Amino acid sequence: MTVPDILPLEPKLSEAISRETLPEQLGFGHVKVAVMAHASYREGAWSPVKLKAYEPICMDPSAKALHYGQQVFEGMKCYKNGDELALFRPDLNWKRFNYSCHRLAMPEIPESLFMQAVASMCHHVKPLVPGGEGESLYIRPFAFASEPGLGLAVSKDYEFYVIVTPSGGYFSASEVHVLIERTDCRAAPGGTGAAKVAGNYAGSLKSLINSQQKGYQQNLWLDAEHKRYIEELSGMNVFSVINGELHTPKLSGTILPGVTRDSLICLGKAMGISVVEREMDIDELVAAIKDGSCTEMFACGTAAVLTPIAALGEADGTRYVLKESFGPLSQSLRKKLVDIQRQKDSDPYGWVVRVP
Repeated sequence: MTVPDILPLEPKLSEAISRETLPEQLGFGHVKVAVMAHASYREGAWSPVKLKAYEPICMDPSAKALHYGQQVFEGMKCYKNGDELALFRPDLNWKRFNYSCHRLAMPEIPESLFMQAVASMCHHVKPLVPGGEGESLYIRPFAFASEPGLGLAVSKDYEFYVIVTPSGGYFSASEVHVLIERTDCRAAPGGTGAAKVAGNYAGSLKSLINSQQKGYQQNLWLDAEHKRYIEELSGMNVFSVINGELHTPKLSGTILPGVTRDSLICLGKAMGISVVEREMDIDELVAAIKDGSCTEMFACGTAAVLTPIAALGEADGTRYVLKESFGPLSQSLRKKLVDIQRQKDSDPYGWVVRVP
């Protein structure tokens, strides 16, 4: 993937970045950086990207994004490897961003515009890219409908932004406990489950709150029709190790096709691990945990990387504890993935894209 020329930055913004320092505890998504990238869509075309000061976005109260939900986003990371900065598989993020745009009848973003915005942001905030274990620069491209008007119609005007935040791990704990969601549903066939749109996440929050109140960090969604087949967690994909094989729900149009998910499938096959993508019955999985044939489970995503799942649980308090909360297969996959991302291992797939 070709990275376009880096955009210039005003001296006052460079100076503002140079004055910023990182806190000892980064957390995830809390640290703001003084610059953001922006482009507008008007009269059927995107404007050039510009770098500007990070500031509140001014919107008309009747902007269609606020009323009809035309809003999409992506999650990416930039890694510091010595004196170099690198992105991981940004082409997949760009393609998924455009799939999401297409699903919501929004204009797609040209690859050169998307990559110029992302790479320019990384380049100019290089002093603020953390390089510690589990740390990175988290990148959030997003777009929304900005045309004012309360009529239900496709917007003519759109805004595209890229903001970044130096971040640590997504979860504060080294492992997570997951509540099985047997009542609500996240996505239905023909809906927006495979797109990264804001509404998918808004619809998951009630269930997530319920999970957290019961002592869990995430909830596991089942299919909308049968409430039987595993789909994904609220913000990441899920894998199970059953009889030494790597099992994950197959993509069905209701599951987000994660970049990390795809990478782990590829790495697993290359490491000689049998990878099975299939419909996964939740009761079958529970039985496999109980009889010990399912030894490991983990969540995966750009933010979570690969996070072990220690146990699944039910609303009545029943818990199904995994035999190995962070077993050997999970450990080997995580190490291989992170080593490629940080250029500590060879990259035969060309996944790593260096920032000029």
